[in-house]
Amino acid sequence: MNKSIIILLLILTIVSCQKKEKNKPIAEQTKTEKDTTKTYRVVNYYYDNDKDIREEYEVYVSKEKDTFWNQVRYFKNGILDNSRSKHYVLKISGKKTDSFLKGTIRFYSPADSVPDSKIHSRNVIFTYLQEVNDSLIHEEIRTDKNIIEFDYKNYGNLSFEGHISDLRFIKIDSTPEKLNLNRNYFAIDTEVWTNNTFVELLK
Repeated sequence: MNKSIIILLLILTIVSCQKKEKNKPIAEQTKTEKDTTKTYRVVNYYYDNDKDIREEYEVYVSKEKDTFWNQVRYFKNGILDNSRSKHYVLKISGKKTDSFLKGTIRFYSPADSVPDSKIHSRNVIFTYLQEVNDSLIHEEIRTDKNIIEFDYKNYGNLSFEGHISDLRFIKIDSTPEKLNLNRNYFAIDTEVWTNNTFVELLK
């Protein structure tokens, strides 16, 4: 076989192997110590499709190695594309000494691109753990918006656990008497190791 052909084949093989290695999902390493008292660990993976596109995934992993996919962020040329992503942004402001903190959560999904004229109805339920009289209760807010503001009484060193259920009933032009149901669920957390009971709802 011609020596130049052999060299070309070797180069193609090396390039092919490099592409495969690049396209493997990679887990980000966290520096937090392992907490065996917690049920879940939050792991973030990223996946580079090519030099311009990157996908980032947030996954809950249980002690039994069960996985629950929670968030995905899609980047093109380093810019987050919310129209193709499913994720939330949580902000809690205030000091530990404050009686109540101010919270804001905003969430995104591809369903946000559906025109309002196509939405028959929408039900958003935001649930979170709240301390009241030394007991933990489930506080609930119902809305039809992507942005929710709430009061939050700090417990557990500013930790936060919650859940969002977003159900949209979408009209079908060809069959007006029927509706498509679009569902999006998020477990909300501020810790890497967690006992968040809402994770099971991601199934």
